[in-house]
Amino acid sequence: GVVPLAVGLGTCCLSGVESERQVLDGLAAGYRLVDTASHYGNEAAVAAALKKSGVRRSEVMLVTKIWYDDMGPNASAAINRSLTELGTDYVDLLLMHFPGSIDAMQSPSANRQRRYDTWRCMEDAQRSGVARQIGVSNFTRRHLKDIFSFCHDPPVVLQLEVHPYFQQTELIEYCRDEGLQLMAQSPLANGQLGLLNNKVLAQIALAHGRTPAQVVLRWLLQLGIPPVAFSTSPERLRENLSAADGSFTLTEDEMSQISFLDRNKRVGFDPNLIA
Repeated sequence: GVVPLAVGLGTCCLSGVESERQVLDGLAAGYRLVDTASHYGNEAAVAAALKKSGVRRSEVMLVTKIWYDDMGPNASAAINRSLTELGTDYVDLLLMHFPGSIDAMQSPSANRQRRYDTWRCMEDAQRSGVARQIGVSNFTRRHLKDIFSFCHDPPVVLQLEVHPYFQQTELIEYCRDEGLQLMAQSPLANGQLGLLNNKVLAQIALAHGRTPAQVVLRWLLQLGIPPVAFSTSPERLRENLSAADGSFTLTEDEMSQISFLDRNKRVGFDPNLIA
């Protein structure tokens, strides 16, 4: 796939020195995928951390996103701003952050035009080499069908909220049928919903001598979905990353147990509300 089957470093929504410190700690721990966005306001901090880390740019997969305020025919300017902030002449993966405006007065036709114009700018960015790959984030099946209807170059990645309490199995199956690779955002439910206190996850974690967070991240990896996990703790950063090192594997029964935890409970904004 475009995205390596590893744990990525989520950076939302730190900024300034806090963000720089987190990314430095993440790179030192061994993270080689860093997920940011213009809306996070920390692209410059990510750039500073990468420069200070001594890790070569070519060794790090940089992911950034175009915010909905920047969607439309001027999206190219937003892409260039992100490149300037990130101190690089290319990003490895450029995503459309949302499928349109989330304000209450949104127009379906206006949002469709935003998607169209933005995707054209993203296709241009890919052809010119400033974006190695292009994809989308927070899209529903309806939004994906729309973009497939007009794109010249289809998206290769969908980043979406996935965790044991919100498994999105139908959307994931659709994406796989369409050849879209998946990335999981909020894989630990942002520490909400009591997910990491779940008894089933706790029992599986105990059996492997791991934490519930490591079990969740391992579950996603075994589903073939790279997770983007956030933490500011150096210890937690290392723990999260170790879910991908092959030191433990969930059994088929444990994978099945987790599949039954779905509650259709999301922690992020519901993109179904976007026209």
